[in-house]
Amino acid sequence: MSKIKLLIGSLASAALFYAPLSLAESIVDGTYLSEGASNGTGKCTLTIKSITQSPKYGDETFELESSGDGACEWSAIGLSKSYAITGGLVTNGGAPAFVKLKFPFGPAGKRIELTAFDMDGSVRNNEVFAKQ
Repeated sequence: MSKIKLLIGSLASAALFYAPLSLAESIVDGTYLSEGASNGTGKCTLTIKSITQSPKYGDETFELESSGDGACEWSAIGLSKSYAITGGLVTNGGAPAFVKLKFPFGPAGKRIELTAFDMDGSVRNNEVFAKQ
């Protein structure tokens, strides 16, 4: 079994275990919209939902779903640590990768910088999202 399948499986198991406990919304929960290309195309919508109640040590588990055109179609489960969310993602075509979301002004700043990485560590894409 590949490392990404093990990672996604373990994250999904942990998420399912904590799913019934999700009673409160996190400050980062919401819908974010990317800037897109200069001609107005390629805008992506990112939805972030917490799937855990306030954990004991400050980390949270999130469901991430991106929609839009082309490379926008993917979903992931991520873990937060110090205002950054890192997780494994699977694209619409089934290609595995990793994603890292950073909040440059903290989670209340309503801006996210997203970087997706291929399995070999090369950068797949970078996008900036603003909370709607």
